[in-house]
Amino acid sequence: MACYALGGSKNSIHSEDIMNKAFQWNKEKFGWRKQTYKNYPNTLPLSQGLFKARKYGLLKGTYDQQFLSKDGWTLTDKGLEKAESLSSLVNVKTSKKTLSQFQRKVLSEFKKHKNFELKGKDFTIYHLADVLNISVNNLPLLNSTIIKIYRWAKISDDQKVLDLIDKKIKKQKSFKKYLKEVFTEI
Repeated sequence: MACYALGGSKNSIHSEDIMNKAFQWNKEKFGWRKQTYKNYPNTLPLSQGLFKARKYGLLKGTYDQQFLSKDGWTLTDKGLEKAESLSSLVNVKTSKKTLSQFQRKVLSEFKKHKNFELKGKDFTIYHLADVLNISVNNLPLLNSTIIKIYRWAKISDDQKVLDLIDKKIKKQKSFKKYLKEVFTEI
């Protein structure tokens, strides 16, 4: 729920932010027991909670204390569904659940791209890289960008984008070797 409240339905949220939010909600459960330290979060049960949520398929991500750029969590479709069913328990700003102007623009440009209109040609990984304006050699960025676009389309219920991803990306068997993360997550 802390990840959801911080915008984890559409963005990656750092472990420390999630832990701090959970601690703010319940200091007795997530704080240290000793009186001297009770105002500080105990990260052990909080990190265990993140990994347990990942085990149950509610979150995806990783906890990395050394490299903040590798640390982060987002809700899975199952996690988003669960969080929305419990959303009355927490105060979540509308901006955390709706797409920003930039995200709506990305979706709009994605579905209008001329490469999706190619007639008589197979849609290749090079066409996809052109749609996303990413080098075909940068496979991790291709994977993460498609996953973000898919997530944003699910949140905004943009059926055209979801159909394009299904028909032009997921149905391309040749893409599986390039887009391993995409094929396991969407």
